[in-house]
Amino acid sequence: MSQGERIYRCLKCGRIFSREEMETLPGVRCPYCGHKVIIKIRPPIAKRVKAV
Repeated sequence: MSQGERIYRCLKCGRIFSREEMETLPGVRCPYCGHKVIIKIRPPIAKRVKAV
């Protein structure tokens, strides 16, 4: 799994997985433990926006 695909993390088991792995189960669940609460990982670099 490349770094670009690692976008979700389970709050119960802490594993990181991609959307393709998450689609193995019906609904939105962790593919490893089945927990319903997952978070989307933000990119490590903050986006710079020019001030008006």
